[in-house]
Amino acid sequence: MSKELLGLFFLPLGIISMCMAALWQMYVMMTETYTLNRYQDKQLVWRVAALFLSFSLAVYWLCPNARKKGIVFLILGAGGALMFGLARLWLPFAG
Repeated sequence: MSKELLGLFFLPLGIISMCMAALWQMYVMMTETYTLNRYQDKQLVWRVAALFLSFSLAVYWLCPNARKKGIVFLILGAGGALMFGLARLWLPFAG
């Protein structure tokens, strides 16, 4: 299989994978942030500040159920970015 053909295959798969990573991220954010209700007001200030500065990473750090789901986001996002990057590198018209 040539690099050009593989690039044509990777280009849409990379985009679809990154879109799926974004949808998965929205699902995790909507289903896991409810666990922050267990903190008192003063403790919650630091959690909210962390969420504001780095929302995704903070949710994976502070919400225990979300940590396992972060692996799916990492695989989809990094895999999609890698496939998209390789497709742009290998395809002659995408450079």
